[in-house]
Amino acid sequence: MTADSFEKAKKGMRDTAKGVKDTVKGVEDTAEGVHETAGGVNETAEGVIEGVKDTAERVIKGVKDTVKGAKEGVEETAEGVKDTAEEVVDADTHTGSDDERKNREYSESGSKEPMNPEDIAEHEPTAVKRDQGTDIADEGQTGTDSPEAREKFKKSGMTDTK
Repeated sequence: MTADSFEKAKKGMRDTAKGVKDTVKGVEDTAEGVHETAGGVNETAEGVIEGVKDTAERVIKGVKDTVKGAKEGVEETAEGVKDTAEEVVDADTHTGSDDERKNREYSESGSKEPMNPEDIAEHEPTAVKRDQGTDIADEGQTGTDSPEAREKFKKSGMTDTK
């Protein structure tokens, strides 16, 4: 080996050592950056966890408040309905107790109570009165579809026979 080749080998070794040293420094810098990034990720994750907890607590409180408000609204409405029901006095819509029904006058005009037999006899019928002596079919016949029955039906003042 000559002095010149020895110097070239020595220079190559120095350059390689410097390159290795620079690489080690780069690896150390990268490791430090990774470590810092991991710390940032950890802090971010903790912040996200806190944010989720806070949001969940606010949602739970909101739901509880909504349910409480709905319950109060239903209770107020039920109280209003109860008050209104107690105030009902219209005989057409309020049936009342058994005692009230016994004491109620059935002859009140406009009442929706059933008519008693005396009231039924008093009122005029709303249907046309028909002479019960108008026989359309002869004794023993059960149908009215014969030509004679139709003729009797026509003569008795009834309308269309088909």
